[in-house]
Amino acid sequence: MKNRNLVASSITLAGGLLLVAAWFCVLGAADPTAAPPPSNGAISPQDQADALHFIIEADREACCRAFLARTGTDASASPASEAVPVPCAMLRLAAESVQAKGAEFSYALRSLHPIELRNAPQTELERQGLEFVAGHPGRNFYGRETLGGRRYFTAVYPDLPAAAGCVDCHQRRTPVTRLRYGVGDAMGGIVVRVPLEF
Repeated sequence: MKNRNLVASSITLAGGLLLVAAWFCVLGAADPTAAPPPSNGAISPQDQADALHFIIEADREACCRAFLARTGTDASASPASEAVPVPCAMLRLAAESVQAKGAEFSYALRSLHPIELRNAPQTELERQGLEFVAGHPGRNFYGRETLGGRRYFTAVYPDLPAAAGCVDCHQRRTPVTRLRYGVGDAMGGIVVRVPLEF
């Protein structure tokens, strides 16, 4: 009986240590070369925005690949329908759903050359961020802005096409006929906003 309790205690302790180690890895404290967290022990707004973007980006890529699998490799050959919304519409619907549930953060897909005007930059900081990610491949843009009397940390991440079919569709539908995207080009950006005050 004593051995069983010892084994159970060891498993519980090991599980607890794994959870603590995972938590410190998330916070970046497991890396001795990492900068220390803010003095109040909170996760920085940039870390919050980056973590949200990882999730959004993975979901967006999965939606794009599923859309292309359903419609064929040439996405422009199959116009959007209610049964198969285009990936941009899926991202917008998800973002609106998150807001309807009362989330304090927000995200949106924006472009300097949008197919739909509602995806154009909505603030000067968004425009600056989109110009930055278009001109600096692989880099993100970070800034702060005040909207409606509330301060936000705003991040803009390059939105890269998941497949050649995404590029083909945007090439045919974008209002700028001379604009030519490549598979590695940022066709826009994902804007993530995290409030700096609650």
